[in-house]
Amino acid sequence: METNRNYWLHRIKGGENALPFTHPLLFEHQYLSIGFTDFSEDNFVRNTKEKGIEFINEQMKAKWDGLNRNRNCLLRFIKEMKKGDYVVVPIWKKFSVFEIADDIVLSNESIDMNICKDGNGNIAIRKEDGYIYNADQIIDLGFYRKVTPVELDIPREGFADAYLYSRMKILQTNADITDLADSVDDAIKRHRGNNPVNLKNEFIEKAANDLLNKIRDVVNEKKFEELVRWYLEAVGAKVDNTSTEKTSTEEGDADCVGFFENIKTAIMVQVKKHDGKTGNWAVQQIARFEKNHNYDDYFTQKWVISSADDFSEEAKEEAMSENVRLINGLDFCTMILDAGLESLPL
Repeated sequence: METNRNYWLHRIKGGENALPFTHPLLFEHQYLSIGFTDFSEDNFVRNTKEKGIEFINEQMKAKWDGLNRNRNCLLRFIKEMKKGDYVVVPIWKKFSVFEIADDIVLSNESIDMNICKDGNGNIAIRKEDGYIYNADQIIDLGFYRKVTPVELDIPREGFADAYLYSRMKILQTNADITDLADSVDDAIKRHRGNNPVNLKNEFIEKAANDLLNKIRDVVNEKKFEELVRWYLEAVGAKVDNTSTEKTSTEEGDADCVGFFENIKTAIMVQVKKHDGKTGNWAVQQIARFEKNHNYDDYFTQKWVISSADDFSEEAKEEAMSENVRLINGLDFCTMILDAGLESLPL
């Protein structure tokens, strides 16, 4: 589902003496924070939202006699981040994703100081000069935004793709990473499903589509049957070619049977070079074949392998009742790639 949300990267390091407070603020009280304590007033928030970077520049020149190179980070935090946006917060070897809860930005004037605690429970104190302190040390925290957790503690290794992993190395406080929205969403999905990035699986997924297109373009029905027989041999079967000895009759039909001697299993295969969907006739053929062929002490399995995208609903229903495994074109190409390509007869 498409949304209008933007995606941000934001570090919660804060400024000097802030780090012990930023983590509890976020993970215990769900407040995202940034430094710039010299400007921490509600009026600064209102004017920044109204006037933007021009106001920030004006205030910095007046108070600091110059412009801070991170001033755009403050602008993003106060003015550009909006309710519903996602914020990626990297911490050491992990990262968490939060959603901006509202469009309210608090300063040290309006934040509840009772939640500004470090890991030891020490509460920051706002004094008459407007700054907040831990004992006699100024804490460089100035602005806060309420967030809600989306996904916490995602390991970078295994769940962030190369693009997101690289972007999390930037040193600035925050950045617009909306161009990596798919990467962030994918990381969330993978973490929830405990499905880390696997290079082999990623390669096979892409290569299987390419291989299937090539099979459909250049391989005829006979060659496709040969490809199925090659696969069975590649995974250790001794293959009996039955197609020259029979026709499709009431006794059923299999294009080949693969015998796995070490596990005493015979796999009977009906092969279909189809586009679109393969119907239930293929299921009926292989089911009848098994009923009329006995291979002594071998346990038998029934497969239908098709180059089609899918099988008809009738085929799926009959396959379930007849205990037939249905393998579509993409699944078969994945099996080929898993088996290895060195002796592929194409």
